[in-house]
Parts: sequence; structure tokens; C-alpha cells
Amino acid sequence: MNLQQHTVRVRGVELSVFDSGENDHTLEKPVLLFLHGMRDVAASLFPIAAPFVDRYRIVLPELRGDGRSDSPGAYSMENFIYDLWRIQSDHIGRPSVIIAHSLGGQIASRYAAVFPEAVHSMVIMEELGPPAFPEPADEHAWLSGYRQRSLMRYAEPSAGRDLGSVAFAASRLLANNPRLDPARAKETATAVTRVDSEGRLVCAFDTHAGTVFVRADRDEGQQFWKAIQCPTMIISGDLAHEYWSGQFDNLPGFDGRYGDGEMARRAAIFPRGEHYAFHHSGHMVHYDEPQRLVSVMADFLDRHANTSTEGRHHE
Repeated sequence: MNLQQHTVRVRGVELSVFDSGENDHTLEKPVLLFLHGMRDVAASLFPIAAPFVDRYRIVLPELRGDGRSDSPGAYSMENFIYDLWRIQSDHIGRPSVIIAHSLGGQIASRYAAVFPEAVHSMVIMEELGPPAFPEPADEHAWLSGYRQRSLMRYAEPSAGRDLGSVAFAASRLLANNPRLDPARAKETATAVTRVDSEGRLVCAFDTHAGTVFVRADRDEGQQFWKAIQCPTMIISGDLAHEYWSGQFDNLPGFDGRYGDGEMARRAAIFPRGEHYAFHHSGHMVHYDEPQRLVSVMADFLDRHANTSTEGRHHE
């Protein structure tokens, strides 16, 4: 896949954007706009974008704080939404199909609700957030959780671990994502690392980007879901508890698993949503089942204009 990398400047922040159609005839093709998740880079989505390059113009921005984009220290959801609006209005110039993972999916969902004219249809992977947490022991427990999240997310970042080599970075990717193809891990490791000012190989993301979740509010997020007008494919990984349990390992009684029917109830909030459960995937669906992901995406893209207004569930 032949991609050109360039920069879009938003209020002084330079955002990296990869584009298959910059300055050539593919500008006339429909646009697939891919958004990666937190602590990730555009390149992790290249393998699921490549099969569509003949029919679509492929655009892959890198979120502020990740990859080659600037790390400005400001990471509210509104920052991310405005970045996306500027990328689309200044660079793409027309409605797009958005395909997004995790944090990228949360940005896309809010964006599609606020700017419905800009989103033709949408695929969101592992966007619906963690399972419901156990009821707090007392009415003030939420304050303790808020305090803990704030201290963790806003703490001064460390200098960053010296990974030493791309091979070691690939081994860490495989340790955290055991179903990831080893060859793909080597390719991705090059993209998710950078050499810092001291000549060390470190991860290419700003740990402070996690501050976007300090004030995370599930009820608020669902208000956006209700307002989304476009056809939406919702993909969840049945093994995502592996990720969520690690993210909240200090929460008593929380094993990262969704309750009976919990995921289906969330997916049903989307007016034109259809839910696909991937049984052999965790949070990184595009790592775990890329071939199936491409297949269901291709089917959705072929028929999204005629999607029924009734939601559906798929195994």
C-alpha cells in the first residue's frame, strides 16, 4: 500500500496523516478514514486498510500524542474531536466512512453524533468501554476512584524505558498480544517506537494522553450513541476481559468480563447499529482476527447505504 505521510496543523499542533490519495486521481474515490486507539499508531491499522486501497482513498491520521504527531499535553475528548474535524474539513473535504478502534472509536462516535453530515457510515471496534464496575462499598467510593485516576493519569511521565532494539519491542508486543502474527509484530514494532533526544529507542506515545479518561462518563457517551444517524457496525472481542482486567487490576471484584447481555444492550443503543462478536479476539481485534475483520468490513461497506434501521447481532 503506497501511502504518503504529511502534516495537518491544528491550533499549533502538528498531526501526522498517512494518505493513499494525496495529489493523485484517488482523490475521487470514496474515503475510508481510520482512527487508531490510545498508545497506538496508524501503522497498526495498515494491514486491515490495505485490502481496500483499490476501491477507496485511505486516510490514517495519528492522534495527538501518538506516533509522529505532536504531544501538546492537552488531551480532552473535545481536543480529539476538533482535530478530526479539521483533518476532514481542511484535508479530505467531504464525508467519509470512519473505521476506528478503542479511543479512536469513542472519538468517532461523538464526532458522528455532532457532525452527522461528515460521516457516511462507521465501523467501531472495541469502543463501548469497560464492563460495568462492581457497586462501590459506600457512597464516597467514587471519589477515591476519581482521585486515583487523576493521580495516575496526570503524574509526571518517566523518561521512558530504553527498549534497546526493535526486536525487543516486537517481543513485548507479542507478550501483550499473544495472538498477534510474529511477522506483523516486527513490522508494527518499528512504527510504535522512536529514537528520543538521548538516542534511546522508546515507545512513540505520550503517557499523558490517558488523561482523556479521567472524567470518563458512560452515561454521557451513550447520549452520543443515541444520536448517531449513520449505519454503524459494532465489533467486540469476547476475550477483551484480558485487557480490561489488567487495566483495573486494583479494583476488588472486577474480572474484566461483561455481564450477561451487557454488551448487546449497549450495542442496541445505536439506532442503526449491528453488532458482531469476535469469539477469538481480545481488545486488539485487528491483531487477533484481521482476516475475519476485513471480511465483515467489506460486506458492510458493500451494503451500508441500504442498511436496515433495525439493529442486528452477529456471531
